[in-house]
Amino acid sequence: MKPALWRTLKASTLAWLGLVTVLVAPSAATGTSAQARASAAVSDVSCAWPAVVRPGRLNLAFPETNATYWIMPYRLGQGDRIVVDGTYPSARFTSLTSYDAKGSPVDSLADHQIAPRAGSKNPFAVPDAGTDPARHRYRVTLEPGIAAGSAGNTLAATAKSAGSGAGWLVLRIYVPDKQSDPTGGVPLPSLTRQRQGGSPQSVPTCPRAGDTEGPTGPAATELRELVKKYAPPGDLVSCGKSTASAPSFAVPNKTAGLFPNPYNKYLCTPLEYKPGRIAVIRGKAPTFPDTVNGQSVLTTAQLRYWSLCQNQIRIPYPVSACAGDFQTAVGKDGRYTYVVSTAQDRPANAKTTNGVTWIDWGPTDVTSVLLLRNMLPARDFHNAVQDTRKGENPAPVMGAYYPEITYCTKESFTKNGPATCRA
Repeated sequence: MKPALWRTLKASTLAWLGLVTVLVAPSAATGTSAQARASAAVSDVSCAWPAVVRPGRLNLAFPETNATYWIMPYRLGQGDRIVVDGTYPSARFTSLTSYDAKGSPVDSLADHQIAPRAGSKNPFAVPDAGTDPARHRYRVTLEPGIAAGSAGNTLAATAKSAGSGAGWLVLRIYVPDKQSDPTGGVPLPSLTRQRQGGSPQSVPTCPRAGDTEGPTGPAATELRELVKKYAPPGDLVSCGKSTASAPSFAVPNKTAGLFPNPYNKYLCTPLEYKPGRIAVIRGKAPTFPDTVNGQSVLTTAQLRYWSLCQNQIRIPYPVSACAGDFQTAVGKDGRYTYVVSTAQDRPANAKTTNGVTWIDWGPTDVTSVLLLRNMLPARDFHNAVQDTRKGENPAPVMGAYYPEITYCTKESFTKNGPATCRA
């Protein structure tokens, strides 16, 4: 089996949503105070991975329900560094990304870019890595004063090669092989802090950091505050010409986010609830490595991961529900049909045995937004969201893979199925 050739995208204006992403414009007046508070939070942290973002714990700013995000604040002076000793997880995707104190990306390494330690192999990069976690080890160094994208397993800790500064290190794990184990069957990476001229000091992992519930503390509090400060009500980003009354998927006109994931890009559309009305979404399903059902992550596929998520546009901008690629019913024609509705409005025939994937609408007293996520397109796949430029109509670019959406009544869908609910 040949390794998949993924298009690797560095953090940029093309990398829109990520760990905590906000569909609003940030307030410039809050930048300095937010950075100061972030720096204060760093000094309060005495253990590794003190905050976990996932819907069951910190449901902040539209997290993906099939992913978990561990966060480590840091403050590093000139000559300081943090050494990350980890094991590649059994999962669809993992990455390490550094951000400045305000959540802007600095540097990133996706799983297939992380070189293994001597005597180990990277299962995201080579087919003969085996299954022994002891032979899946890596070491990454986080340090200030270097340029992003430096050679080797190094991450820049500060933007513009500043010699010192505060920031956040984020570990992402998507779709662990065993869904009840968010770390992907391995321990969280151990962290060692080394001050200039000093001896290395191990940072103990926070209690319950690897559990689905995760820890609480100053870092978790700071993340909540960052969402509030950088995503105040108002100035919602529009999704092309789409409106809640006439939805259609588009690349957002303006983007502003916290901790953007450089390996994802999105389409969005707002939705508005009305009793008895459902949203129906149809399109061609990209292929993916179905790691949950035993396929190798190196299986030839068009995307590493994709999903459709329903989210609430109100602080703290939680996700209501997602359907990942492996949770989506796909017909013999290679197409999917989603129904987004409340449980009460769910048509009786909106079920996977009928080739329909149901997504819970969530609360009905607020406008919501649907997000279609595309991660790491293959180099020979040219119908991904990543191929659509800002302001461009994604439909011609994505072709059959573009998600068509329309409103429909529960009664019509129940009686006639999705055939009568077309955009």
